[in-house]
Amino acid sequence: MKGRYMIISALLAGAAVMTGTGCHSNRDNPKDLLNIFFRAAIRQDYASVYPCYYDAYKAKVSEDDYIRHRKDASVLRSYTVKSITADGDTAQAQVELTFAPSKKLKRDRPYSTAVTEEMVRENGEWKIKVW
Repeated sequence: MKGRYMIISALLAGAAVMTGTGCHSNRDNPKDLLNIFFRAAIRQDYASVYPCYYDAYKAKVSEDDYIRHRKDASVLRSYTVKSITADGDTAQAQVELTFAPSKKLKRDRPYSTAVTEEMVRENGEWKIKVW
C-alpha cells in the first residue's frame, strides 16, 4: 500500500511540473501555443501566459509589469480559434475573444472581438509575437 501512495505522489508531482509555469508548444502546431496561452489567460494565470511571448517582447516588458497590467485589464472568458495560416517559422491566427463584464470599463455585458495573433517559431517553439 505504501508503494502505491509513493507512485501516486510521484505521478502528481510530475503532473504539477508539466502544468506549471512555462509555455512549451508543439514544434509543428501553432494552435498548441494558442491553447496554452488562452487557457492560462482564462484562469488568470498570467505567470504562465508571459513565457508564451517571444523574446523581443519579454526584453521590453518585465514579467512583473505584464502581470500587474493584466490584472487591471478585462478578464478573458472564452476564445475560439477561427483559422491559422502558417508559413515556415511564422504563423497568423484569427481568434474570437469574449471578455467578462467590467465595471472599470463600464461594460455590463460580456464583450466579444476578433483579433489577429501573430506567432513566430523561436528556439524551436511557437511564441506570440507582438509589436
